[in-house]
Amino acid sequence: MSKELIFSGDAITLEEMMDAREQRSFRHLSLLSSNPEFNLLSVTMNIPGEVKTSPILQDVFEDFIGDIKRQLSGVDTKVEHYLPLKTGNEYYLVTDMGAQHLKEKMIDLESHHPLGRLFDLDVLSLMDGHLQAISRQDIGLPARTCFVCSDNAKACGRSRKHSIEEMQAVISQLIDDTYKTAKEE
Repeated sequence: MSKELIFSGDAITLEEMMDAREQRSFRHLSLLSSNPEFNLLSVTMNIPGEVKTSPILQDVFEDFIGDIKRQLSGVDTKVEHYLPLKTGNEYYLVTDMGAQHLKEKMIDLESHHPLGRLFDLDVLSLMDGHLQAISRQDIGLPARTCFVCSDNAKACGRSRKHSIEEMQAVISQLIDDTYKTAKEE
């Protein structure tokens, strides 16, 4: 698959992206306020550039959600939402699984799945009416690494160490390699 095919879709504006983040935060709070004794898994993709979804990226997202469901098979699910949005696909799962255990399972999936690093797998709880995210550091793990160079991902993002084109090329290669291997098996 070519990079152009993977990243073919509707371009979004910065304003649309900022609005999507605000809406996502509202959804987090709404889902947990309605289910305060549960925890929330929020899944999005790390897609650089103006195009956040395409038919191929949607397939990748849906395949990964299937892997999450297999990883959490047997877990009590209170609420589940999948939103295929122009600003990027979003998936929400409200569960009674402990937040730390849920985060550990998601880090395990992220670490062992060939495309795991392309996803944000956020685990949130409601504490005193406020959203509380469980970080890798909260469970004794180092910060996430960059999928391009393996340095600290947040540092690379803040410094804009890698161009959009470079990141898209790496994402395209990861997707190509993953689906090529799957076809061969």
